[in-house]
Amino acid sequence: MAQDLFKEDILENAITQKQLERKERRESLRIKKEEQERKQAEAAAKAKKRRKIMLIAIAVLLVAGFVFGRAVYRISELKKEKAQAEAKLEALQEKLDQLEDELTRVTSDEYIEQQARTHLRMIYPGETVYIVVPPEETSGNKAAN
Repeated sequence: MAQDLFKEDILENAITQKQLERKERRESLRIKKEEQERKQAEAAAKAKKRRKIMLIAIAVLLVAGFVFGRAVYRISELKKEKAQAEAKLEALQEKLDQLEDELTRVTSDEYIEQQARTHLRMIYPGETVYIVVPPEETSGNKAAN
């Protein structure tokens, strides 16, 4: 009987030991599960933060790209305007040179004298003007031709 009691105590101890081991294993699994859930929550929070940072970075890049593109476009437009203005300036400079040459020519004494003689039929005192009148054709000469 004592041996049976001893066996029962041993069995009872073994059962209690097994129950304790199961309880410890369950507690260990619960702790591992909680740790895993905490890590997953941290990873999800980090991923959410990364997404937010990524979206902000993309937005900043888009704005910077827009501003930069607009500036490049404006610079190219200004270069075109500058080229057009320079071409127009060159054309106007050529026109000015031509007009200055013409002004020099028309203010010369020779030109003024030529215009006075040709258009105004002016002469110097003491000169004689001869006007040559072409002979009129007679009606008989016209018929012969």
